Amino acid sequence: MAEPFFMPGACALYFSTTFVKIYHPMKSFAFTLLFFCAASTHVFSQTSATTDTTIYDIVENWPYALLKSCAPGGHPGWTEDSTRRCADAQLLAIVTQNMRYPESAREKNVEGTVVTSFVIEKNGRMSNLKLLKDIGDGCGAEALRVLRALDTVGLRWQPARKGGQEVRMRMTLPLRFKLQEALPYYLSENGDTIYTSYESGPVFKSGTDSLMRFVLNQLEYPAEYTDSCKVGIIEMAILIRSSGEIQVDNQVDFSNLGLDFQFQALRLANRTTGMWTAAQYLGHSVSTTLPLRVVFKSDAPKCAATNQNFDRTMVLADEGATLLEKNEPEQAIAKWTAALALNPSNTEVLYYRGTALLNLNRREEACQDFGAVKRLLGVTWFEGVRRLVCGWQ
Repeated sequence: MAEPFFMPGACALYFSTTFVKIYHPMKSFAFTLLFFCAASTHVFSQTSATTDTTIYDIVENWPYALLKSCAPGGHPGWTEDSTRRCADAQLLAIVTQNMRYPESAREKNVEGTVVTSFVIEKNGRMSNLKLLKDIGDGCGAEALRVLRALDTVGLRWQPARKGGQEVRMRMTLPLRFKLQEALPYYLSENGDTIYTSYESGPVFKSGTDSLMRFVLNQLEYPAEYTDSCKVGIIEMAILIRSSGEIQVDNQVDFSNLGLDFQFQALRLANRTTGMWTAAQYLGHSVSTTLPLRVVFKSDAPKCAATNQNFDRTMVLADEGATLLEKNEPEQAIAKWTAALALNPSNTEVLYYRGTALLNLNRREEACQDFGAVKRLLGVTWFEGVRRLVCGWQ
């Protein structure tokens, strides 16, 4: 049995389930969505001449969740046990990031283990979901909610096998609810302590309007590309250290403008060193990150129509984001589709529409958008999620 993995204020899962959180880079817009990570196209068949409806507790081959990231085709040489352990670990990691700790349980400091039971049917679905043990205050209901949601959005299992035949099997799933105080920071891959909670965030010393003017006046469009009419956005995550010094921690070239444009964006960001007041936590200056987006437009007269088309695309993209915040995903998708009609290669909008489609369980359409981002950029900024949802293609 896998060791439980704890997230602050979240639930720990010992064996299986599935949900994913995705960050959206457009302006400061972000949201969390639930989706099934990889439905299998495997078709199950009954090879037995008679229908065995027995629910077994012991079998030779145990069930496991079908996840494309663990599919044997992507891992030559793996045994079925390797696939099963991969699936258990993937489900564990995903669910611990997204299980909701019931507010009533949080307020009363309720902790403990909820034990659920369900049957994996021969068609790979879950049935007969029930609680064997509940600790109360909504924890048991939350555990069942997650399991039902998984089955509803398309999670399927490789069924158990006994005597070479697919059979029904009863599974027991313990979910541990444990409250932990969330740390106000995390350690980056480079060993930096990056704060995510603070009393006051980093501030451009001369104000936001001054920062906007600085970007407009200091961002240089590569001269050799003036007549190319290349237009697009590069977003950077800048690390603002406690000393006020900055470092570009990450960069996403949404329009695949190229290295010369990426260099100019990096150069602009580095010019702001010393112009920031660091974030404050408990009266001390701390390091944190901040997104900085820059827009490249050529001022060549021949590029006016291209620039206007881009501006209209981004207006529609923002309107889509607003609609999604109002919980109107279909209308948001319509706005993003209109934006993509104007600018089919806008990978940022492709990502937003793909994510919304995925949230509506329209996985194939979502993977088309995610795949388009992959083809346009060669690599995606959300590659781990794309592979989990759509596989390795």
